[in-house]
Parts: sequence; structure tokens; C-alpha cells
Amino acid sequence: MKKKTFAGGISLVCALLLMGCSIAGAGTSKKSDTEQAEAIQYTIADADELIGKADRDIADVFGGGEENWTSDKSTYIGRMYQTELYGESVTIHAVCGGEKTVDAVSIWITDGGQEVADELVQIWQDRVTAFTGTEMQDQGIAEESGAKSWKWPASDRFYTLRLMGNILTLDINPAVGEIK
Repeated sequence: MKKKTFAGGISLVCALLLMGCSIAGAGTSKKSDTEQAEAIQYTIADADELIGKADRDIADVFGGGEENWTSDKSTYIGRMYQTELYGESVTIHAVCGGEKTVDAVSIWITDGGQEVADELVQIWQDRVTAFTGTEMQDQGIAEESGAKSWKWPASDRFYTLRLMGNILTLDINPAVGEIK
């Protein structure tokens, strides 16, 4: 008898708690911080904004980045972010110089795990063209690596999309010492 009463009491408490949760949430449209963060649609512009920033100022962008050191921990390379650009999973590498300031950004669109479709390359070419507002320059195929690349010179940056085997990356570099 005591077990039935105890079980019934627990059931009643659970039911009341569940009803309270649904009543408390009824009529509210405010999203949680997690839902708001997931609703953010990152683009090339967000990755581009990392250049020139101090490492300490970018630690939490894209939901937080992981420090990237050489294997012996003697040299700090920068940060890696597992995130999404345009709703697609990518890995962003922010490369830092000696003063822990972001010197370059590399976006790994694919990681070599599967074949890169021509359509995906075209989508990214269109995205970079739209973002930079400049015409794409086909760089052809590099003899040494076999990589195919496309370049967009902008006012203060160079954007280079590279396809090497099944790896597609977009590199963003300042136009330091480049002839325009």
C-alpha cells in the first residue's frame, strides 16, 4: 500500500512539474541563448573580420575556438573553430603571428573525406565573388601539387579558393607586398 501511495505521489509531482513547465513557457516567444546562437548564420565576412584581431579577442567567436600549438608546445599557431558558414560545417583556422595577432584565415570547406562536387566549387566561387565584389582569376593547376586555385584580389585582402584532391579550402590573406 505504501509503495502504491509513494509511486502515485511521485507520478502526481512529475505531472504537476511538467504542466508547470508547459504553462510557464506558454505564450512566450523568447529564445534561449543556445537557440539564438544556433540561429546565427555565419558567412565569409565573419571569418574575414578575424584578420588583425588579437587572439584573446577571438577566443569565443564561432562558439569558441580551440588553441592550436605545435606538437612540442613551443610555438602558438592560432585557433581552430568547428562551426558553420552558410549553414554548412567547416573548420576555420585563424593563424597568428608572433604577437598573437591573426595574420591569415584558412577555411576548410571539406576535409578530404569525400569527393568534392563541381557544384560545391561553383557555390563557393559565387560566394567569394559576391562577398569581394571582384572578378575571379583562374590560377590554373599548380605543377608541384596538382592543386587548382582561383583568386580574388580585393582592396586589402586576397581570397584564394583551392581544390587539391578532395580538399577544398578558402584562404584569406592581407594584401601585404602584393602587386595589385
